[in-house]
Amino acid sequence: MMTKIFSPTLRETTQPNFIHLKNITFAEYNFIYHINDGYNVKELTGFNDRNQLLFQKITNKVKQMNLMMVDTVFPLLISDVVMAVFLDKFTSFQKYTDAIKRIILSNWEYDRELLKYKFRQYIHYLLFSDISSEIVFKGNIDSSKVYYLKNENRELKYYTFYDQNELQEVMFHKMKLEIDLKKSFIREDEVEICLRISI
Repeated sequence: MMTKIFSPTLRETTQPNFIHLKNITFAEYNFIYHINDGYNVKELTGFNDRNQLLFQKITNKVKQMNLMMVDTVFPLLISDVVMAVFLDKFTSFQKYTDAIKRIILSNWEYDRELLKYKFRQYIHYLLFSDISSEIVFKGNIDSSKVYYLKNENRELKYYTFYDQNELQEVMFHKMKLEIDLKKSFIREDEVEICLRISI
């Protein structure tokens, strides 16, 4: 598999940065799709099949290149997630993974377990790096962040960098995937769809 390999750099600090896992937007991407020539759709509500749209690119080239740090075909995978959110109303990485047994992208096959691994890896970068920014991602990890939320007993639960496996699992289920229709539109033979990843 053509996976990009690099060594993340851990930035150690002594002062923790406490972040409440509530009302946070972790990433926002604008995906551009070409309307398949066999279809004539004029409104966003007119789409009902994945074959109607062909992924072209993410509007921000740096954000697209940053996604490729997870996996060289990760932008293609996220573009399929966008279609699942847009057409099938999936709302989390977990719901997408549960619905997809396997997916083939650029001749590489991803089964459910590999999908889950890739999403958890991406979630880790969303939480502890600048992978979703407009700055070129160089693999720097910020270990000073301490996330917290209330558990089922209404007690505060804290997650440091060293609790990342547990935090990834929590966020795999809790992160919200949604389409911002106000920032999505059709122009000529293209559709731009805005995906927001938040909690």
